[in-house]
Amino acid sequence: MKIVYKIKAQAMQFALLISVIIAILLSTFLLLTHVQSFFRIKSKEIIEASDIANNQIFGSLLATTTSKDTTNSSIDTKTIKLATNYHGAWTKIFSEVAVKESKIRKIAFTGAALALKTPNLYLANKNAPLVVVGNTRLEGNSYLPEQGIKAGNISGNYYQGSSLYYGSVIESKATIPELDNQWISYIESIIKGGYIDEARTIPIAKEVKNSFYDTAKIIYTNESIVLGNEKISGNVVIQSSSKITITSASQLTDVVVIAPIIIVEDYVKGRFQLIASKKIEIGKNCYLSYPSSATLLDKKNISRSNTGNTSQNRNPDFSIDKNTVIQGSVVYLKNESATKNRIKTNLNIAIGTEIIGEIYCQGNIEFMGTIKGSLYTQQFIANQSGSVYLNHLYNGKILVNPIPKYAGLPFKNVKKNIATWLY
Repeated sequence: MKIVYKIKAQAMQFALLISVIIAILLSTFLLLTHVQSFFRIKSKEIIEASDIANNQIFGSLLATTTSKDTTNSSIDTKTIKLATNYHGAWTKIFSEVAVKESKIRKIAFTGAALALKTPNLYLANKNAPLVVVGNTRLEGNSYLPEQGIKAGNISGNYYQGSSLYYGSVIESKATIPELDNQWISYIESIIKGGYIDEARTIPIAKEVKNSFYDTAKIIYTNESIVLGNEKISGNVVIQSSSKITITSASQLTDVVVIAPIIIVEDYVKGRFQLIASKKIEIGKNCYLSYPSSATLLDKKNISRSNTGNTSQNRNPDFSIDKNTVIQGSVVYLKNESATKNRIKTNLNIAIGTEIIGEIYCQGNIEFMGTIKGSLYTQQFIANQSGSVYLNHLYNGKILVNPIPKYAGLPFKNVKKNIATWLY
């Protein structure tokens, strides 16, 4: 009889153990189901929020005007924010969607999109033809004066092409297409110190990083700055009220550099934006990757002689030396109050230099490099053999942009593309 009772007790214990295990398994299953359901709902909310954030940015690309505004709205339980402002040569768009305690944020640089009739060359109509000389080549859409185009020679160097152009020719207007006035006002503002805020100013250091989701960090001084071994990246503005020199030892990524005079020494590599008011010099064998830019808003108001090939006329305000590559935009903006000078070289691009993007010059350009994209200018100029040749394009190559979804300068009334997503 004792054996019988012992077996019944063990059976009871075993049954209790099985019941506990089953209860634990059922609880685990229910918990897992609840967790999966929670994460499925949460993931769906995040995916929907991410789609809305992306769609806000893509939707803003369709607008042909730029509005520097911040808009807030709501959809169901989501709070939506869209902010647009300029950052150097590009438009920065920030999109945020908040769902309960989660936030999805996206930020990108955008710029003007290419269109079917986007110019590859736009030469203002000054009642004089374009004269092509040497190894010049014109591809794509060439907007030229009513007088058209003809072959010429400089010191016995004749035009070498089998055709005067390889594409289509369209009559140009008296001035080149206008950039957005709001953008030009923005450039004027930051040259005057619009970025400078003592609360955000930091000293220069060997390494500075800052996300574009955070407020910009400003490195500012009245003195000249020489960037040597510094490694600076992200949403950072470096500004001097006198001069900034960038050496080949520096590592600059996505920063904005502002000064009256900016010197980029030979062999510099990086991705950055330059904004100056007096002079920009970019040396030999530099490589500025996309999206980089160099903008000179010429604030000098000096009376200049219109006669004689003087050194003052030959020395450009903005120069890019041999074998340099810039992926992005090169911009010379003329001070409207300055005395006009038909023979002054405002922008000089040397032989072997390659720009993949845009060149925009409101003055005179001496162009002997290669542009894969668009070149806009009031007038070409060639300083050769002690003489000045007006509207002569000597050994310059203007080719089709190889990037179909290129995003560029803020022209009026154009749709936009994304230049790059930011971090």
